[in-house]
Amino acid sequence: MRRAVLVVSMVAATLAACAYKPGSYASKSHELAGQRTTVGCLDLAIDRRTDVGSSAVLGYTFGNRCDHPATIDLSWAHVIGRTADGAEIALAPYDPDGTLQPRALDSRGIGAETLSYPADQTLGQVCVDVASLAQARPAQWLCFGNPQAMARVAPRAPVTLAAVATSPARL
Repeated sequence: MRRAVLVVSMVAATLAACAYKPGSYASKSHELAGQRTTVGCLDLAIDRRTDVGSSAVLGYTFGNRCDHPATIDLSWAHVIGRTADGAEIALAPYDPDGTLQPRALDSRGIGAETLSYPADQTLGQVCVDVASLAQARPAQWLCFGNPQAMARVAPRAPVTLAAVATSPARL
């Protein structure tokens, strides 16, 4: 009997060591990289990865901060892209087999997913309503610039104090 109690307590201690700790944005196997926020039971981190052609790529990592399962729904996420001329385009994840659907994330569980969002042209900015990932309201938008577009922009000449003081556009 004593041996059985020892085994059960060791298993429980091992599971507790692997469990996600609310607000930590990390576990032994994952770090929640990117812009961080909390929606309901979900601690979320999202980062924009290198685009593939004109498809924007977003990395999602998420941890359940509650003691009961929480729903994460990447298929329901509201995502928009902004072109260089400011036009907004509703985006949908590339999911040819229809495998994206709401999933229950176990209490203190953690997960990650990377999704591409096809577009007809390169997007300067992609915005995600993070509340929609938990099917919650009101909307909470996080926006991400295009790292490749920012790297291609040539640095401007520094503005001197004299130029600022005499520029009619600044007055």
